[in-house]
Amino acid sequence: MFKKKLFRLGMALICVFSVLFLVNALSFADELGDIQAAIKAKGVKWNAEKTSVSRLSPEERKMRLGLILHAPAPEEEALTNQEAVSSGLTSLSGGSLDWRTYAGNLSIPPGNYVTPVKDQGNCGSCWAFATTAALESYALLHSLNSYPLDDLSEQVLISCGRSGSCRGGYIDSASDFIHNTGLPSESCYPYMASNGKCKNACLNWGQNAYKIANWAWVATTTPTVDAIKSALNTYGPLVTTMNVYTDFFYYKSGVYQYASGKYQGGHAILIVGYDDSGSPPYFIVKNSWGTGWGDSGYFKIAQSELSSKVLFGQWTIAYKLL
Repeated sequence: MFKKKLFRLGMALICVFSVLFLVNALSFADELGDIQAAIKAKGVKWNAEKTSVSRLSPEERKMRLGLILHAPAPEEEALTNQEAVSSGLTSLSGGSLDWRTYAGNLSIPPGNYVTPVKDQGNCGSCWAFATTAALESYALLHSLNSYPLDDLSEQVLISCGRSGSCRGGYIDSASDFIHNTGLPSESCYPYMASNGKCKNACLNWGQNAYKIANWAWVATTTPTVDAIKSALNTYGPLVTTMNVYTDFFYYKSGVYQYASGKYQGGHAILIVGYDDSGSPPYFIVKNSWGTGWGDSGYFKIAQSELSSKVLFGQWTIAYKLL
């Protein structure tokens, strides 16, 4: 009798979970259909499909975000347009730039100055991934080492940096830590997708840390396309921020412009280039959601999204030499 009751209970649970799975699948199908319809109705030029992130639950999706903002203090340094124009790594001519396939000039040889896409997982650590990615590009551009650059440790930034946690963090505080203390190689403290403890990092990691000489705001609340393009040419890849809406989880290819969906949270990412000849003109951006999302982990976003509800480009940071 007991075994029969247990069997019936098991069958009932299977039925319940099956119904929940079906309802969830239908809900996601409706969500994707609504987004695709909105894209068509608005005439924007990007493709929405199921992605590794869109398949997650609403709670797990929000774990892929994690940006916390606060206004810069009056004494914090901001770049001037004249500074960016006068000290560039490269030139604004040509209307495009991609630091993954840089053609080279007298001071910077041809090459890829962007490290591979990573996956922050179920941890609101976008702030750590964006700033670490910027440090990695900075190190490649300025040859901070005499041996091949390792991936650098986001986990040290999360566990030791006091700039945030898996519940979110600050790109400016993280940049201060990267300037003052620096980050060691990934092998020193591999990423855990959890807060971790600083004592678990390798011994004396600060002695082998990569640092930046300085950092400054490219833009705060009033970004411009020209300022971001100029800073990209002058300093290399830039940390920036955006508002994420539901449709962004389904981005697969094309030039993203907001189509539909509710606000999900703030996100930090890395701008690695732009193309003014695109239709529409766009920026090229590295995300931290793995290669199963977007265009192998990257996305293109219309330059016009600087002035949309997406607020792309607000709170943009450049890592620079003194």
